[in-house]
Amino acid sequence: MNALETKQLTKTYISGHFWSKKSSPALNGIDLKIKNKQVFGLLGLNGAGKTTLLKILIGLLLPSFGKAVILGKPAGDIQTRKEIAYLPEMPYFPRYLTPLEILDFYGKLYELPVVERKKKTLEALVKVGLYEKRTHKLKEFSKGMLQKVGIAQLLLNNAKIYFLDEPTYGLDPLAAKQMRDIILELKKAGKTIFLNTHQINEVNQICDRIGILNNGHLIEDIEVKNIKGSMESFFVKRVQNNGKA
Repeated sequence: MNALETKQLTKTYISGHFWSKKSSPALNGIDLKIKNKQVFGLLGLNGAGKTTLLKILIGLLLPSFGKAVILGKPAGDIQTRKEIAYLPEMPYFPRYLTPLEILDFYGKLYELPVVERKKKTLEALVKVGLYEKRTHKLKEFSKGMLQKVGIAQLLLNNAKIYFLDEPTYGLDPLAAKQMRDIILELKKAGKTIFLNTHQINEVNQICDRIGILNNGHLIEDIEVKNIKGSMESFFVKRVQNNGKA
């Protein structure tokens, strides 16, 4: 069984008034299969449809046509949601809470027992380098530090699939490396990672396969080891030629 699969997945947004409706296709017939224990990187220019695809996969959006299957069940299935973890591009947390408080809240959502919740919370804070700031209010945190809080909450749940939308957004080079190391640790532990990113360097270092979205179309789906030359040149050529060799 694949970790996730889409078939003819299509999403169209409707705007305007009922007498002058306009349709804007965001995704056009996406066929995708991702195996278990893979790191899959989705690349694309701004507006290519990456975040729309990710939100359908985690059940935040419904497709206009086609289907998405996660761990053998339709995307959005209640039981399946317990098996996934999601990090948005710009996570938002109440600024009056501390890292300890926000992670305790998420631990309760994950239904972790008290002892395990406290243990995992401290371990996650150490891993992302926020242990010393554990009792500081989030209103004192920079964008990069808030991103680290998001990464920490991601680690609380023993998920099977991790969906990451620009996980190194706002991180300095050292923190970005820590994030890449965390992703590789998750892969080593048998997890599947779906990664949205603009960072070519990121893809080169951690991904097994990549897909390239362009104007809502999946124009490439290839194993990284089969890419000849630089990743940047490969990506630019595919986008400029709209997937043609």
